[in-house]
Amino acid sequence: MSNKPKEISINRIELPEIMFIGLPVNVSFKHGDFSKIGQVKEAFMQRRSEIPNIADPEHFYAPWYNCEVMFTYFYCMQVNGLEQIPEGMMGFAVPAHHYLLAQYDGEYPFNPDPYAELQRYREVNDLRHDKSAMVIEKYAFTNEGLDGRLVVDVYGPIEP
Repeated sequence: MSNKPKEISINRIELPEIMFIGLPVNVSFKHGDFSKIGQVKEAFMQRRSEIPNIADPEHFYAPWYNCEVMFTYFYCMQVNGLEQIPEGMMGFAVPAHHYLLAQYDGEYPFNPDPYAELQRYREVNDLRHDKSAMVIEKYAFTNEGLDGRLVVDVYGPIEP
């Protein structure tokens, strides 16, 4: 039996506008408290039942963006509307956009890294990462807590 990492296929897709409600976490790259990410995820899991108008009850999402100083990561549910946002949560819409989709099902930490595979695909196909758009990670609740394994869809935005 081979321990060779499973290859990750990359697909180009267009996603429509997606609305989310959830909890944000900001962490600076230098001197940041990265434990806040796990704390916010735990708080999200405890409070997700408060989110109304859920469009996709089988998955939670982690849209994120960064700059050279910090990143903002969200734990969210996809919703059908933003009329009711629970106290302390944030609602927002990610505009329709073109993405590269990397579907990862393997070891944690990544092997191979879906982000590195997205970068490689962009380079080979003369595409550019759209730094003004959010990356979106999608997780199935049924895959939470798998021992040593991670299942995630990574949507990397590309420039039109």
